[in-house]
Amino acid sequence: MAKQRISILLCATASLAALVYTLPAMGQQGPESLLPPGFNDPAPPPASRPSPPASSASPSTRPSDAVSGTAPAPTGTSGTVAEGAADAAAADGVEGDEEEEETEIRYDVPPTARRSLKAVGLFTDASGGFPANAFGGTDGAFLTQVLTRTKAPLASRWGTIMTRRLLASRTVTPRNVNGADWTAERSWLLLRMGDAVVARQLVQQVDPDRYTKRLYQVAMPAFLANADLSAMCPLAEAGARQTNEATWRMAQPICASLAGEQGRATALINQARGRGWMKGTDLLLGEKAVGAGVQGRRSVKIEWENAKSFSTWRHGVGQATGVEPPQTLYAKAGRQVDGWVAQLPTASLASKMRAVSGAAALGVISNRTMVDIFSIAFEDPDAASDMKAKGELLRTAYAAGSNAAKVGAMASLWDGSSTSRDRNAALVLTARAAALIAPSEDHAAQADRLIASMLSAGFDEQAVRWASIVDGGSLGWGLLATASPGWRGTISERELDDFRSNDDSSDYRRSKMLLAGLAGLGRVQGAAISGFAETLETNVRKETAWSRAIGAAAERGESGTVVLLSAAALQGEGWQDIPAHHLYHIVRALKQVGLDAEARMIAAEAVSWS
Repeated sequence: MAKQRISILLCATASLAALVYTLPAMGQQGPESLLPPGFNDPAPPPASRPSPPASSASPSTRPSDAVSGTAPAPTGTSGTVAEGAADAAAADGVEGDEEEEETEIRYDVPPTARRSLKAVGLFTDASGGFPANAFGGTDGAFLTQVLTRTKAPLASRWGTIMTRRLLASRTVTPRNVNGADWTAERSWLLLRMGDAVVARQLVQQVDPDRYTKRLYQVAMPAFLANADLSAMCPLAEAGARQTNEATWRMAQPICASLAGEQGRATALINQARGRGWMKGTDLLLGEKAVGAGVQGRRSVKIEWENAKSFSTWRHGVGQATGVEPPQTLYAKAGRQVDGWVAQLPTASLASKMRAVSGAAALGVISNRTMVDIFSIAFEDPDAASDMKAKGELLRTAYAAGSNAAKVGAMASLWDGSSTSRDRNAALVLTARAAALIAPSEDHAAQADRLIASMLSAGFDEQAVRWASIVDGGSLGWGLLATASPGWRGTISERELDDFRSNDDSSDYRRSKMLLAGLAGLGRVQGAAISGFAETLETNVRKETAWSRAIGAAAERGESGTVVLLSAAALQGEGWQDIPAHHLYHIVRALKQVGLDAEARMIAAEAVSWS
């Protein structure tokens, strides 16, 4: 009866200033600090806010996880924006009295080629981005606070995909914030979420003569996260003068070498050594980069055992010069670095394979990119045996002669994951294979995970075909109830109770998330919300300063503001850190501004991944 019912249903600014101070505590049901190791140095000081010009995403008709399609693939010694090298930071203060040679930096940009700071981004709403007025009239100082106080990576894959699309869109710069500073904060959040490629592309949308100190501070880690040393060169002289950071100073001899000016490069690297801009491994990496330039003749050996911590300088320069840092250093980095490595052309296959699951779970790479990396590993004669075994299972999942063999291989991939993050990534890995399986009672035992796999990459229409196979109250039923684009009618408390009776998650977290998601989507009876919430001893409609702000932004139709406030509420290591009432208000606001597909995918993910 339940199967029949689901088939029929499927066919047929409010106190913004106060909110700024509540953002760090929004995840109070989770850990106080959610910023992972390797990114725990102080962020660069906020830039001053000069005043260039002021300023609802077009709803995507269906979700897409092609999150790496908008992008090609950060610095210092301890892992943040200004990380030039911890040792060098101390040295900088010593030479403050020494006079530096005054050099006027000139940029020859024809007037017709100059780019405005009124709107900075990679694509418009016509090409899949958010509309230009996505932030409406919301004050830029408030939005900047939201960006800087959002600790990333986020708990939600789909939340990350959505936020990345917003940050990369060509939107009007909000009022009361400088366009270059605003671009810097967007890029900085992209880096913290794991998307080094779009972060670099974004800072390169600003003309060099319009860079602010803040943008220099963010541009360096963006270039290094991509191991792109040449990108530093148009900015190296001014970056060193504006920031006084060791990384920008070391960029000067590297760029001189890349330009074939070996005499100048040698003089500058000798100056760096004498003045202590960098020391130890970091200085040796700089010398190695100088030796790699045109007519460079330096031979430098890097002994990684002397490096005790991860940094973007070590990551970027090491990768760029063919001396990839060892896994022991990457193990000390934050989760966002998985995204950097998975996107990086210079990274070894072994490193990519270690990073690929984390990057997919983060929402930085797509199912297609993930499959490509596994396929390369399978074809590589030098790949480790465990990589080849997974590659063999993946090939069977996509190309076996029978659906039974395909589903069996997918189940082996899912069951072979040792952590929840790996299990979630395995769902992403098999998404397209799952979408190709014809619904059948023969596969009813795996229907829940097949549906979860499809939805991890946005295959909602293919998932809906399984409506007649899943049992009422099952996980598959709950996922379709939240994710189906054509849902009609409302869900009763009895149906929710059936789901709870099958819920083996801790403290009925899945049931709470199901209620929150369905209530936000408007798919559950009003009385059932109160009744089932009482059964679960939760309040999914709890009001806070944050919920009032996101609700007001939705009322104003500001899709960009809604997405940024959603990201702020998705801070955490996983869905276990996200309160159910955050999900309710996120889903409700997204739906209200036309982001229905994103609302459904986030709601389904919360149920599946809790």
